[in-house]
Amino acid sequence: MIDRDSRYAKSAVLHLTDAEGREIAYLDRRIIPDSPRIAARIAVEDGDRLDLVAHRAYGDARQSWRVMDANPDPEPLTLADIPGRRLNLTQQGEA
Repeated sequence: MIDRDSRYAKSAVLHLTDAEGREIAYLDRRIIPDSPRIAARIAVEDGDRLDLVAHRAYGDARQSWRVMDANPDPEPLTLADIPGRRLNLTQQGEA
């Protein structure tokens, strides 16, 4: 089961039948919006990680994917590496 706050909550469940006739369920690809609606910004604090930023911003560390979606970067896991950097935030509930 997919949690309603998951980044995959709106993804369709698709099915594939393999060569041996077994049905395999999988999630459809999640498309990251080209230009997400930015609702706010948050400053990275010394010692931050994306989960800590998400917890401060959304009250839930598991929402770090929202921070990554709002700040496209080829290395998204480094977004919180620079104290003072201001990160965009999407409105909670938007995927």
